[in-house]
Amino acid sequence: MNRRRFIYNTAGLAIGSYALTSLQPELTEPSKKPKGLIKGDLIGITGPAGSIWNKAHITKIENKMSELGFATRLGQTLYEQDGFLAGNDEMRANEFMEMIEDTSVRAILTMRGGWGCARILDRLDYEVIAKNPKIIMGFSDITSLVNAIQTKTGLVTYHGPCGYSSWGDFTTSQVINSVVIGKPYTMKNPTDYTEDLKTWSSGKATGKLIGGNLTVISSMVGTSFEPNWNDKILFLEEIKEEPYRVDRMLWQLKQAGVYQKVSGIVLGSFRKCVPEEPEKSFSLEEIFEQHFKNVPFPVYQGASFGHITPKFTLPIGVMAEMDADAYTITTLEKSVI
Repeated sequence: MNRRRFIYNTAGLAIGSYALTSLQPELTEPSKKPKGLIKGDLIGITGPAGSIWNKAHITKIENKMSELGFATRLGQTLYEQDGFLAGNDEMRANEFMEMIEDTSVRAILTMRGGWGCARILDRLDYEVIAKNPKIIMGFSDITSLVNAIQTKTGLVTYHGPCGYSSWGDFTTSQVINSVVIGKPYTMKNPTDYTEDLKTWSSGKATGKLIGGNLTVISSMVGTSFEPNWNDKILFLEEIKEEPYRVDRMLWQLKQAGVYQKVSGIVLGSFRKCVPEEPEKSFSLEEIFEQHFKNVPFPVYQGASFGHITPKFTLPIGVMAEMDADAYTITTLEKSVI
């Protein structure tokens, strides 16, 4: 048991048996899981966030799903534009809920991120979602959607590629491992994506996976959709944010008490997070050093998820073990049923 966990547990004993009892269901209650996909299943593809500017990607993901043996249902949002959004808030929320309630749809694949999911979180019916468990996957701005659903319903969701993403062999195999096979598996970077791997704090940790895009996750703090951070493995990624902005968001998480609650942190791709004026800025590496070098839980950077081509599919709400020295994340239970 590490020092932080010892202090946390010792302090908890002093609170009294009522407090410990009240925490227990939260720590032990298993997540709900959707059924795994089989060939022939129907996958709904929708745009809950940004507009789909390049329509060629729609045909591309249709062909990819067909190649994998799945049928597809395309949402009208894929062809809509309302400013920077894939249709207005009501339309995007309604289409998502229609796919949830349609029993023929076995999984929902979001087409792209951008911005917009946070605008529809209040419009979703989480009781209906809980009663119709199915695979829901995406990343980037989809972070708010998949984490809100996990928080409100206990349903395992999936931080993985969107329809807009590159579906190379590595990424596709990760999706298959998580939502088709579903057995415990180890996520380790492909051999040509190891240059950014670095351990900031050694060790192993276990906990349910939670996380996604840093900007989106930090914006959920203080809302009714904020995740429960207790004993979680928090994974974070980012793109095109200068180091001072990354620093600001990490401080927000720290000052909100997140670092005191999580069991470990995995940093994925922080692509193009470079200062506009390097001579006037900390580097991203210096920011990570300031935040994570002396923390009492394991941390490593460079894991293969985020705005890069080869992506892990991380099942949010599934128990896992991270190894900050071996640079691995291993699920400890099935990710689908």
